[in-house]
Amino acid sequence: MVLASDNFRDTEYITPRAFFEANNANVMTASISRTSRGRFGYEVKNDVLFTEVNPAKFSGIFIVGGGGILDFLENEDLKKIVLEFVNSQKAVGAICAAPRLLLNWEVLRGKNFTGWNGDQVLADWGEKISAKFTDKSVEVDGKVLTANGPSAVEEAALKFLEIL
Repeated sequence: MVLASDNFRDTEYITPRAFFEANNANVMTASISRTSRGRFGYEVKNDVLFTEVNPAKFSGIFIVGGGGILDFLENEDLKKIVLEFVNSQKAVGAICAAPRLLLNWEVLRGKNFTGWNGDQVLADWGEKISAKFTDKSVEVDGKVLTANGPSAVEEAALKFLEIL
């Protein structure tokens, strides 16, 4: 699971992690710092830094949303990791603001997607790379899952488990 160093959405981490672990998934957290702090103060000691992640050892990657995740729009280490998952046809999930990373890196080219759209820009942004914004709570297109935010965490976690 990928976390922003600061201002990740607490429930978008806590709930999926609980679902993943209840289904016997080995969950690790990664970021640019050893500790991440959620919007509401939940603190996580990250297992690895982006520079230490070996995608070959994992079945999927789930990017937690929240405003802080947008700090990674230009993060080349995370982009490289995500593209390795995509190119290996492994599961990639992104919730809330996190689908914007996938849009920026063109992972969603030609795909249906959703995400937090409070600023009403996702449809236009997607159109630039032939991606279609569906405004669903959760969208799965191949091995890529996108979800629109905290209200979709349970559904997103369960559907992510299906594409692992």
